[in-house]
Amino acid sequence: MESLKRFVWVAAGLAAVSVILTLATEGHASAQAVRAALVRNQDEPGRNPYFEYVQNHAACISGCNITFSPVPAGQRLVVTFVNAQAFGSPAPSDGVMLLHRSNDTAGDLFVPTFTPNPNGFATFVHSPVEVYFEAGTQPILECVGANDIRGTLSGYYISLP
Repeated sequence: MESLKRFVWVAAGLAAVSVILTLATEGHASAQAVRAALVRNQDEPGRNPYFEYVQNHAACISGCNITFSPVPAGQRLVVTFVNAQAFGSPAPSDGVMLLHRSNDTAGDLFVPTFTPNPNGFATFVHSPVEVYFEAGTQPILECVGANDIRGTLSGYYISLP
């Protein structure tokens, strides 16, 4: 009889210890789940989208360019798609160039693919790209031989530390 009582007390003690350990680890796990839920990706493309359309309003003779807004301080612009139309007679054949400008100095020239229109008056660009612009720089689309140009850049901003 005495051994049965001792067995019951030992079993009850072990059950109590296991309940306490289970509750303690559940509290820790739920605290970690809450902490993980508070983390977010600031640089996710959908969080800081960029889209800008610009068209030339000045008369051009042998080449046109359009300048987009400067990249804000503390940001980096990632351009992922270029869409442009350049018009001239005959159609501009040098392509549309995407370049960086900072303090009136050009750099990092990029030439997307282009398709001359069969009517002979336009060149079209619809091209996925991956081009980076640092804070203070301005994206520029340029076409030699065009007398009118308009374009759209799309992508996203990355916040810099």
